[in-house]
Amino acid sequence: MDNLMYLIVMWIAAILFIIIGIYAMNRKKPMWLWSGSPISESNINDVKAYNRAIGKMWCVFSIPMFVGGIVEFILPISSILILVLTCTVGIGFVVWYYHKIEEKYFVQ
Repeated sequence: MDNLMYLIVMWIAAILFIIIGIYAMNRKKPMWLWSGSPISESNINDVKAYNRAIGKMWCVFSIPMFVGGIVEFILPISSILILVLTCTVGIGFVVWYYHKIEEKYFVQ
């Protein structure tokens, strides 16, 4: 039963990230991340491509959560390791990748 609850929690988190990604891809205005303050359209070269890149980033971030939920049934300890890496290295990856997106799409 605990395995099933872990799977459900992991997959709910993964689905939440996918929803954020889909929302970002479909926004007309630029998607913001850290501060919560909107980004002006005049600061972005191509808003549609920028939002698509942000959306892909969130969708990719959901993959370890889906995998971790399934791995729980086979190797529970490995699943916890996947969760820890997603919450540490994964967040670092999101920050790094967002800065790459900024370099590509923000007006200099």
